[in-house]
Order: sequence, then structure tokens, then C-alpha cells
Amino acid sequence: MKYLKICLLTLLIVACSKDDATSNLSLDQQLVGKWTMTNYYDDHYFVQDGYGIIEQMVPDETDYAIEFTDNPKEIKTTGFLKYNWGEYEIVNGEKVVENLNGFNTWQGEEGDGLHTGTWKIENGKLITTDISQQGPDEFEEYSIISTIELSGDNLTLTLDNSQFGSHLSGEIIIEYKRQ
Repeated sequence: MKYLKICLLTLLIVACSKDDATSNLSLDQQLVGKWTMTNYYDDHYFVQDGYGIIEQMVPDETDYAIEFTDNPKEIKTTGFLKYNWGEYEIVNGEKVVENLNGFNTWQGEEGDGLHTGTWKIENGKLITTDISQQGPDEFEEYSIISTIELSGDNLTLTLDNSQFGSHLSGEIIIEYKRQ
């Protein structure tokens, strides 16, 4: 019995010290590595026009992933995201979705996605900065801000759609699992 108690105590100490080692890492260090998308949900509402669009991941046809690198601090994308989308209106305070028959995709190898380019953590938020081509010789730098929830091997990034213009409300929720 004494031997069993010592074994259990040793197991508890080892388990706690492993958790402590992870929590001692900075958020930057905890993010480094490859993450596979497990959920994508976007609900953006066009305030002035009075309608919204919902986008939802098609799990069976998605293998999209992001990789946070440390030196340099870049996000690389791979794989493929397919998502259905449909328009909705608010009727008597309820969302009435017409259908989710439309679809669109992100191609990771082509750099598609919301979290691309360089990254940094500022005030507990993820800020990514990238460049988009506006014309043949015209480029524009942009940044995207995401709140971060990190629990073990699960990462949730939430974006407030109003950062893309005052005409929008709603949020985008993207969930990942560490590979």
C-alpha cells in the first residue's frame, strides 16, 4: 500500500511539473508549430443593408493548416478549406438563413486565409500583417487582429468583423488543434 501511495504521488508530481513547464512558456513560444483547422465559422452582418452571411467549414473536405514560425515570425498556410455560405435576414429578432448552398475555398499553398504573413502578440492579441495586391503595380499592407484562447493543444482565434469596416458586425471563429 505504501508503494502504491509513493507511485501515485510521483505520478502527480510529474504531471504537475509538465503542466508548469508549458505555462512558463510565453504565448509566442506556445503558438510556434503547426495547427490543423478543426472549425471555421464566419457570421458577418452588413448593417446598412440589413442582411448577413454565414460561412461554415465542410469538415470532410478540409485539411487546412497554419504554421507559426519563430525566426522570422511568419505564418505559413497549407491544405484546403471548403466552406458553405448562405445569406440571412433578421426577422422578429431571429436569424432566418435562406440556404447554405453556396461554397468557397481557401488554398493554403497559395497563401489564402485570414492569418498569413508576419505575426506578433500585443496585449494578448494576435496581430498578423500581410500585403495584398490592389493593381498591377500597387500593393497595400493590412493587419488583422484576433483574440486568442489557448487550452492545451486547442487554439481558438476570434476576429471582430467590424475591423474590416464600420458597415460590418459579427465575428469569425477559427479553431485549430496542434499537430
